[in-house]
Amino acid sequence: PFLENAGASGKNIEVSSGITFRTSSDGGQATTDPHTWMDPNNVIIWTRNIAAALSDIDPAHSSDYQTNAETYTRSLQDLDSWIRSEVSQIPLKNRLLVSDHAVLGYFADQYGFSQEGSITSSFSSEAAPSARELAALEDKIRQLGVRAIFVSEAVNQTMADQIAADTGIKTARIYHASLTASSGQAPSYLEFMRYNVKTIVEALK
Repeated sequence: PFLENAGASGKNIEVSSGITFRTSSDGGQATTDPHTWMDPNNVIIWTRNIAAALSDIDPAHSSDYQTNAETYTRSLQDLDSWIRSEVSQIPLKNRLLVSDHAVLGYFADQYGFSQEGSITSSFSSEAAPSARELAALEDKIRQLGVRAIFVSEAVNQTMADQIAADTGIKTARIYHASLTASSGQAPSYLEFMRYNVKTIVEALK
């Protein structure tokens, strides 16, 4: 619907085709976790899907698309190796993730973390938690010894700050849905992930 309303024309490509999606029960209905890009191994699938689609649309330049895809795939594989090395600094007992919304599931599954909860109890950053849900989250943070709450760049941090104050832990900003200008901390996907991983490691090690 967004594309239709924008008057877009041409072929739509589902770049996440082939990814095994995470799901959750939200209000009795199965909901798909859309945050596939938080695992660079999924972005390798994106890259190959994009190269295949462009090659199909523009076969005269297929070799260029495939070469570029292979080069970027190697960069993503290097990123994956770097992430595994970085997170090895975090003791297993500290690899507990709490965030403003359930954004870190694919990352957690791939790199040996447990996504223990989120402020919204949802894949959406716009869901409104109840007082009971917030109290339960604070209890869980205390019981498990969670060390930090990770807050997405586009989300108001006030509620996270209150939970952190109540439980005696810290908050840390991560990126989840946007890049920065070229002069910023996350001007490309590779730098976006490196920034997030450094932030997570620093907060939990």
